[in-house]
Amino acid sequence: IEAQCSVRPLKLYDASFGAGRRCADGPQEGIVYCARSERDLDKRGLAVKDKTLCASITDRRGAKRILDLEGEVLISVACQPKETEVTRLEGKENIDYLKWSIQPYVVSTKMVKGRNLDDVAPQLFNHSSVCDPD
Repeated sequence: IEAQCSVRPLKLYDASFGAGRRCADGPQEGIVYCARSERDLDKRGLAVKDKTLCASITDRRGAKRILDLEGEVLISVACQPKETEVTRLEGKENIDYLKWSIQPYVVSTKMVKGRNLDDVAPQLFNHSSVCDPD
C-alpha cells in the first residue's frame, strides 16, 4: 500500500510468499503486514514485537490471497509508525501510513490487464500543493 505524499509503502503478503512473511500473532492465511519493532508502534503508541499483526486486507467475499481480491477492498490497520517523517539532505520526507482505525478503510479497485504490477499500477501524484504542509 502506498499513501499519497509518503515515501514508505506498507508491503502486505499472502501465504504464497511463504512462512517467513507470516505474522507471529496473526492468522496463517490472509493478506497481512507484520510490524517491525524498529519502525512501528501499536495503536496506543506502545512498542510492538517484530512480526506482530499490523495490517490486513480482504474484500467483501473474504479473499485470503492477493490474486483473489476484487471489487471493494477492506484495509484494516492496527499500528502506527514510530516516526512520521525523516530528515534527509534534500529536506524532510513523509514516512507515515494509514491511521489505525476500528473500521476498515474501503477502497474501490478495478481490474487491469498485464502481468507485471510495476507496468500496470498507476503512479501516485505527489503534487506539492497536496503534499506540502504549508
